Amino acid sequence: MGNLTELLSTVEVFEKLTDKDRQDLSQLALRRSLKKGEVLCQQGDDWPFVLYVANGALRSMINSPDGRSYVVSTWEKDDIFWAHTVLDQSPMPSTLEVVRSTTLYQWEGEKALQVVFRNQNATRALLRRQTQLIRKRRESIYNLAFNQVASRLAKMVIEKFENTENPTVQRDLTLEDMASMVASSPEVICRILYQFQAEGYLKVTRASITLHNRQALENLVLRD
Repeated sequence: MGNLTELLSTVEVFEKLTDKDRQDLSQLALRRSLKKGEVLCQQGDDWPFVLYVANGALRSMINSPDGRSYVVSTWEKDDIFWAHTVLDQSPMPSTLEVVRSTTLYQWEGEKALQVVFRNQNATRALLRRQTQLIRKRRESIYNLAFNQVASRLAKMVIEKFENTENPTVQRDLTLEDMASMVASSPEVICRILYQFQAEGYLKVTRASITLHNRQALENLVLRD
């Protein structure tokens, strides 16, 4: 568990803990290896756990009454997921599923909270983190309510390139995934991507996305 202890020293909230507290967390962790498509919890479940994503990716999805699903959040390498049930003892508002092969560490929420609450700085960091997530959700809701689909898609593409200087990134989302993330349909997403490509903004293949004109996409976002 020594390696996990070191990893937690750079993770949000846990970085505020003492070395002893991080060692205690490491001893409490359950290591899990998951395959694409596995579901950790369903919308409506009581699921009081905390996760650290060592590698891979998860996504939170809301299922609508008409049978459609919307991606509300993604969780990737070095992200921490605090289940809502841990903090309010109420059912989960979304389904959590594996996007690609993932290794994670899992804690019982109450035990993780007991360790965090020993440290005032860590407690403040957790409160700040949850508040920031609320603000981010508000922005997402605003975008869905007021921005056109092309603008929302442009914003999503730009975000794929935020942490890299490489003009080409791996395409790890299907048309269905993209449609879920911007509240549209795969057919509309396909048509807009072809439009972006025809305009010279980007090039899309089955395996990658190459960005040619970031400013043009940013202008679409700003316009709306």
